[in-house]
Amino acid sequence: MRVLFHHDEAEKVRDRCLELVPEIETALCRAYADLPAALASFAPDAVFHVRFESGPYPTDAVVASPGASWLACSGVGVDHLGEWDPERLTVTNGAGAAAEAMAWHVLGSIIALTLKYPRFAREQAARRWRGRLVGTVPGKTVCVVGLGHVGRAVARLCKALGLSVVGARVNPRPTECVDRVYGADRLREALAGADYAVVCTPKTRRTAGLIDAGALAAMKPGACLIDVSRGGVTVADDLIAALRSGHLGGASLDVFDPEPMPADCPLWDMENVLVTPHASATFEGWELRGVEIFAGNLGRRMAGEPLFNVVDPARGY
Repeated sequence: MRVLFHHDEAEKVRDRCLELVPEIETALCRAYADLPAALASFAPDAVFHVRFESGPYPTDAVVASPGASWLACSGVGVDHLGEWDPERLTVTNGAGAAAEAMAWHVLGSIIALTLKYPRFAREQAARRWRGRLVGTVPGKTVCVVGLGHVGRAVARLCKALGLSVVGARVNPRPTECVDRVYGADRLREALAGADYAVVCTPKTRRTAGLIDAGALAAMKPGACLIDVSRGGVTVADDLIAALRSGHLGGASLDVFDPEPMPADCPLWDMENVLVTPHASATFEGWELRGVEIFAGNLGRRMAGEPLFNVVDPARGY
């Protein structure tokens, strides 16, 4: 089995993979522009990659490579890959690798927004001592939009903290730690009773622009939005309008469209907004966790067993 590691820390992930699956042949590529040449010279069976440059991923180069039939993504989102033919190329992702870390990020955001930490941080920077009435978390309701690995981890932590949990997913079915599950067609109903809306759905044709003015208007006054999905699932202009009007009580944004967030974006200056640079999944050791999932799949491929975490291009996850 020949594996090309297309990664900005290629040696690190290659070395970890070899510890787990030593019988593979490997090569390294550290730039998007170098991928076609690396594919031609090494002729891999599989490519393990992470998105590490701006712009679209060179998926066409992998598709054009005669030997490469498997493209393994270290992360969860695959919207950077564009379109591919699943009969020609199997795409897998790292679903589950960062679920717990992202859930803790969400929990931290809920606590920070409820206790008004963003406002206190600005007042500390200005050396102002100003008391404020803060909220409490137990007894509140969170709506988790998307109940994949991340959404279910969010639900578990929120339930442990004493929150009521509702959720929305394409195929509604009973889900552990979720009190009520709504179908995607009832998203606004699910949002209506929530104090916090947590967006952790993948970005697909169906979900792009999902959290728009109508969805935000459906949320109760003073509710907070926490987005750890992908930039473009939430419509930025609609979110800004909802915050400026006072309808929303706050927001925590780990993703944005475009990224980086432009320096003149009004969200930077809002005292009830937390901005983190797509950092919820980049926990200590995240690169190695992704390659460990890939190594498990390598073992399955070499044993002739079906791969897990295979992405359906029609669904986008």
